[in-house]
Amino acid sequence: MNIMKFFKPILQLILILLSGAIIIIGTTVLVNKIREPQVIEKINTIERIVKAPECDSFNDYQSIINKGQFLILAKDRNTYSENGQFINNFNTNVNRSGDSQIACGYLFVKARINGNELSNQYDSVYINPEGFGGHILRSKSLKIENTETNKTNILLPLEAISYLPTVPYNPNAQNYKIANWVNLLNTGDKVNFNIGLSSLDSRGYIDEIIIAYKCWDSITGKETQSCQLSLDK
Repeated sequence: MNIMKFFKPILQLILILLSGAIIIIGTTVLVNKIREPQVIEKINTIERIVKAPECDSFNDYQSIINKGQFLILAKDRNTYSENGQFINNFNTNVNRSGDSQIACGYLFVKARINGNELSNQYDSVYINPEGFGGHILRSKSLKIENTETNKTNILLPLEAISYLPTVPYNPNAQNYKIANWVNLLNTGDKVNFNIGLSSLDSRGYIDEIIIAYKCWDSITGKETQSCQLSLDK
């Protein structure tokens, strides 16, 4: 009996330590089980990150044109300015439809004065959609290959349209702005464009203004053909 009294406290201590060890091990396993789905979910979230297609070259612009994914915003327009006011400027509405959004695109402009290029000092093409535009800065144009030497050609990415907002045109102005027309076109179903040519020569002529664009699925990140731009009829 005396021996049992001596070992009883030791046995109780051993039982307590064993119970504690079992609880710690069980808790660790449970915590790991709880954390495991969270890690998997985090990995799945990273895998779902997608990037929109890009538009950054004249060759890419031509590829979009060949696919037929473009809108002729203006064509064969005689327009100029007089006494600080535009003559024959015009407004046109661009409508967006379809299941997907615009990923990126280009603004292409071709204009001339009496069969010659625009003057760098005095002339500019004015394109203003909903107050997010003005005199287009051709100095910011992407490189264009095989251009007609007697015409001014401008190619700008739709997400970075550089322009001077003030009227009349001031070639020495430094306060130019950059507008994202991709966001503008995706925001609503219709955008109004005011267009003119800032030149004192009444023979000012806009040959064409084109918007070329790519559509995309923001969930998969894949380019699609399921968005369209059109003009009011």
